[in-house]
Amino acid sequence: MKSFDSNDKSFEERFDPKLRTIGDSQLQNHDQEKEQTPTSKFFRLEFSESIPLETKTFLSEKLPDMLDFPGRLGLKINYASHLLRFIDQTTYETEIGSPLPKNVTLPASRIDSFIDSRSFKVTIILPKKLETAEVIVNITRNVFSKLFGNIFFNEQILPLEFYQQSVKGQKQITAAIPEILDLVKEFNFHSDSLEGHCESVAKSYRLSMEKEGDQIRKQLIDEWREKWKAQSLSTEEQHTLSSIFTEFKELFRTNPEQFNQKVSERVKQLNSHLHFILPHEMRVYENFEQERFSHYIRSVLHKLEEISALAGFIEELYEQLKQPPEAVELDGVGTQIRSRMRQLRKEKKVILFYVPEMPQNSELDNIRQKFPLRLIKMLPSGTPLKEWSKEIKKMEKHYAESIYSKLYSALHSLSAWTQSPEESRAAGFLESADGLRLKRLMSVMKFRLPAIKSIQSSLGVLLDTNEEAVLQAEPDTVPQRQLIPLDDFRKAWSYFCSSVLTLLYYQEFTE
Repeated sequence: MKSFDSNDKSFEERFDPKLRTIGDSQLQNHDQEKEQTPTSKFFRLEFSESIPLETKTFLSEKLPDMLDFPGRLGLKINYASHLLRFIDQTTYETEIGSPLPKNVTLPASRIDSFIDSRSFKVTIILPKKLETAEVIVNITRNVFSKLFGNIFFNEQILPLEFYQQSVKGQKQITAAIPEILDLVKEFNFHSDSLEGHCESVAKSYRLSMEKEGDQIRKQLIDEWREKWKAQSLSTEEQHTLSSIFTEFKELFRTNPEQFNQKVSERVKQLNSHLHFILPHEMRVYENFEQERFSHYIRSVLHKLEEISALAGFIEELYEQLKQPPEAVELDGVGTQIRSRMRQLRKEKKVILFYVPEMPQNSELDNIRQKFPLRLIKMLPSGTPLKEWSKEIKKMEKHYAESIYSKLYSALHSLSAWTQSPEESRAAGFLESADGLRLKRLMSVMKFRLPAIKSIQSSLGVLLDTNEEAVLQAEPDTVPQRQLIPLDDFRKAWSYFCSSVLTLLYYQEFTE
C-alpha cells in the first residue's frame, strides 16, 4: 500500500499547478516572444535631393512604425532588399520623360519589380508640401497599398494552389525575346523559320549550311540578342522569333518527351558544376524526375530563382562596397545579410562545417565527426560496403563545393564588412582576408550566372508550356467557372488591404 500511496503522491506533485516551473501562458507566448526581425529592416529608404529636409525628417521618423504595423496582423513579406523611394513630381517626370496624367492627384505611387533579386522598388510621388492630414493619410494608404497590397499579394497569395489554377485558365503562354533565344540555345530544336533565316544568311555570305550551319545559327542568336538589348530588332526579325516560339509550342505538344529528356540532361550537367541539388535532396529529386516531371521542373526552377536572387543581392552589396565608406548607408543591411545566412542554415541549404574557410568551434567539430553516419543513410540502396567511404567523401565534397556554400561564404564576408569599423572600411576592406575571399567568390558567380539564368529562363517557359499541355489533354467534363480577371482581383485586394490597414493604423495612433 505504501508504494501505491507513494505513486499517488508523486503524480499529485507532478501535476500540481503550484509546482510547475513553466506555466501555460509561458508556453502559449513562447513563439510570440521569439526575436523577430522587424519588417522595416528589409526596406531601404531613399529620398530624391529635391525633397525638403523637413519632409525627409518627418517621414523617416514615421515610416518604421508604419512598415512594421501590418506584421502584427500577420501580413509579413518575404526577406528581400526592397526600396521605398520618395520623389517629387518634377524629378519623376524628368526620369520617365513624360508628364503625369492630369487626373492623377498627389501623393501617387508606382511599383517596379526586379526579378533577379526578387525585390521591388516602390516610388511615392509627393506633393511640394505635406500641409494637411489628408496628404499624410494618403501617403500611408499608398505605402500599404504597394507594400502589403501588391508585394504581399504576389508573394503569399498568388502561389497558393487555388489561385494558380485560376491563373492557368486565364493566361496564354507567351515568351519574351530573351526567353525565346534561351529556348533555342538550350534545346537546339528544329525550326523552319530559323532554318530559313540561317539559309538566307548563308546564301548572302556564300557559306555552306551543311558545314557551317551550327556556327551561323549561334552567331545569329547572339546577334539577335545584342539587337534586342539595343532595341534595334526589325519587325521581320521579331516576326521570325514569334514564329520560332509558335513552332516550339507545337513541337512540345507533339513530342514533350524530347524536351523533357533534354531538360534532365541539362539540369544534371548544371548540377555537376554547381551542386545545387544537395546530397540529402537527391533521392527526392530523382523521384520527382521519374514520377512527377512538372514538379521536378518547378522545384529546380525555384532553386535557380533563389540562387539568382541571392547572387543579385550579393552583387548589389558588392557594388556598394566599392564606394567610399561615407557614401554607403549600412543601416539595416547587416540585419538583412545575417537573416539570409540564418535562413540558409535553417533550410539545410548549407552545412556550416562544410563551408570552406568558415570559423569552426568544438561543437561543430563534434557534429562533423558524427555526420558521416547520416550520410550513410543517404547512400543508394545496394551500394557495396567497400564503396561507402568513397561515396561519403564525394557527398562531403558536394556540400563544400555547392553554390549555396559559395553564396553563404560571400554573405559571411559582407557581414564582416558591415560590422567592421568605418576606418577599417576606409583602409580597404577588399584587401583583407574577407575581402579577398569575396573577390574570388564574385568571379565564380559572375562566370556561373549566365548559365543559371539561361536555363532558368527556359525552365519557366517550359513549365508553363508543360502545364498548358496537361490541361488541354484533360477531358473537359466539368463546366468552367467564370473567373474574375486577375488584374481586377489584384486591384481589389490592394484597395481593400490598404483601406483596412490605414483605418486600423490611425485608430491605434489616435487611441
